[in-house]
Formats: sequence, C-alpha cells, structure tokens
Amino acid sequence: MVPRIYKQFYSQRVVTLDEIKPLFPDEQQARNAVSYLVKHDYARRVKSGLYYLIPFEHRGTSWQPDVLVVGSKISGEYYYSHSTALTLFGILPAPPPRIAVTVPRRFRKFSFGNYSYYPVETEHFFGFRELDYKGIKVRTSDMERTFVDCLSRLDLSGGVVGAFRNLSMLGFINYPLLMEYLERIGKKSAMVRCGFALEFFRNSWEVDAEVIAELKKRARKGAVYYLDRAIPKGTGKLVKSWNLIIPAAFEDLVGAVGSLP
Repeated sequence: MVPRIYKQFYSQRVVTLDEIKPLFPDEQQARNAVSYLVKHDYARRVKSGLYYLIPFEHRGTSWQPDVLVVGSKISGEYYYSHSTALTLFGILPAPPPRIAVTVPRRFRKFSFGNYSYYPVETEHFFGFRELDYKGIKVRTSDMERTFVDCLSRLDLSGGVVGAFRNLSMLGFINYPLLMEYLERIGKKSAMVRCGFALEFFRNSWEVDAEVIAELKKRARKGAVYYLDRAIPKGTGKLVKSWNLIIPAAFEDLVGAVGSLP
C-alpha cells in the first residue's frame, strides 16, 4: 500500500520534515513516517529535514531529482541568484557546480550529488520572481537584480570573463527598475560596477544615456573600487571616469561583447 504522505507530497517532489509534522499527533510519529519512506525507497534524504520523493517507476534505482528542484525547499524565503539565475533564464545550459541561493537568513551550506548549495545572505531581499521549472514553482532573481548581483559577486558568476559574456545575453533591462534597485541597496560599489558594465554594453544594448550619466556622477567622488576583488594589487588598469580598476587585459579577456569608452 502506497504511504499517504508519499501520495500527498508527490507532486512537489521534495518535502521537508516541517511540512510533514502537522499531519501527525507528535514529531516522533512524523519522523517514523519519514523513516518508513526512506526504508522502503519511497524517498531519500538530501540533508537533515529535507527529502526527495522517488517516482514509483524509479524505486530501487540510482535516480536523483534535478538539483534546482531540490534547492526549492532549502528555505521558506529564498531565490536563486548569480550564475544559477542565468541557468533559469536559459543563458547557461546547466547549473554551475556552486548553486547560489540568496536568503535573508543564512543556512549551512551542503552538497548534493556533484553540486554544493551556497547561501548568499542579504538584508536587501527583493528583486525576484516565481517561474515554472520542470513542473514546479521556483524563485529566481529577475533580470535587473541578476545584473546587480552578478557584478557584485563575480566569484559566483563565472568570473570577469564568464559574467560579462553571459550578462551580454540578458537582452532587455528595465533601467528605471535597475536604478530603483541600486538606490534601495545603497552601495556605491554596486552603482560603479553596474554603470561601467552598462557603458561597456552600450553599443549592443539600447542603454539610456541618462542612466550612465547619473551613475557616472556618483562614481566621480570617493573611493576607487575594483571590478573584481581577485585582481592582484598593482596589476589592474584604472578607468578614471568610473574610479574603477579592471583587469589590464579586460577587452582581450571578454571579447567582442562590448567596448570601453
């Protein structure tokens, strides 16, 4: 006889212990029910409190669910970000080995299969949307927030080369919304990096000149920032109009996706 909780949660594919607990008089009975699912190969453990349900026809095999389906239950509040969001936009063919999950409260990073789930904790938890992915709902940053996030954490976005080549394929950017996000985040470093990138893409994108001018005005005073924190001291090139140090061979590295002013 097929267990009740297997049938009840089958459509969502991944289930947490917290979702199962309300169906039983006490927590121990809920844990016993989950143990029964695992023992009889109806479910397998991802990590403590998180399980995936095995399609009936795949019981007894080494079947595993999609990694982004698994991640949709890591936290009640989350969104996929950085290179992981680019996967959901169809720009990257597969999720990166390190899956970025932005959350308002950090979880302990963990691995599943050949992937690791990396928490990106932020107090600026906005700029995401829900979409259908392989039959379930997942949350991902929208294009404007992805643009900001990728340029703020190049280490989670394919590095300088990967980030600029992939971001060049985003297509339409809502510039008023991008400016709203930058204002809400309030970090000058994000404004500088995004402004530089927009100017770099200006020949292939319809970039509003007023947006670039406004961001450039913010960059003229204050500290000098690095495009990539991994640039060794003394090896970069200063773009004076942005007070931004970029790799010395930036254009050679990135290729023909844009051009420096």
